[in-house]
Amino acid sequence: MRILGYVWAFPVTLLGFSLAMLAVATGGAIRLRGGVLEAWGGAVGSVLRGSRYHRGGAAMTLGHVILARDLDCLEKSRSHELVHVRQFEQWGPLLLPAYWCVAVWLCYRGYHPYLDHPFEPPVNNI
Repeated sequence: MRILGYVWAFPVTLLGFSLAMLAVATGGAIRLRGGVLEAWGGAVGSVLRGSRYHRGGAAMTLGHVILARDLDCLEKSRSHELVHVRQFEQWGPLLLPAYWCVAVWLCYRGYHPYLDHPFEPPVNNI
């Protein structure tokens, strides 16, 4: 059944793969681990570091691709991001709009769009 998860998540994985290739082309690195492509550094790392215009983050997941600021952030956030990989296997490309719609609804209701988000597993070590 896991193969169906790969197929269902493939459109988003393709987007993640493109960003992973951008990371490599700009000085980052990639590796395959447990059926998931992990990428860190380069332009992707710079975007995840944030700026004065956006907060940034340690890592993010797109399908079966985990993108991280650097190797340390990847190691610390891997278990959290693997929960999102499983969510993409269940929700496929519908996860992205569902995630953002829930985040907007949470803001509207006065909740935090990340900390109170039901798709977010508890963050213990980031």
